[in-house]
Amino acid sequence: MKRISIIARQRIINPHTMKVHNDNGLKALNGYFEDIVVVDEPFNETTFILQYEEKHQELKGWDFQIKEI
Repeated sequence: MKRISIIARQRIINPHTMKVHNDNGLKALNGYFEDIVVVDEPFNETTFILQYEEKHQELKGWDFQIKEI
């Protein structure tokens, strides 16, 4: 078993730069989510993200990043 950090970012465009907000901007707009989860080894990232989205419907369609910690 290993611990992973899941980061989800919503695609919110900054109207001034016409690019997606950075993490600080997304945090201010509630478009940033981070969680730490313990998973079995080995695990399939794509399957894990799809299952995580099913449990957390509010994150569906966001950009996910997984880091091993």
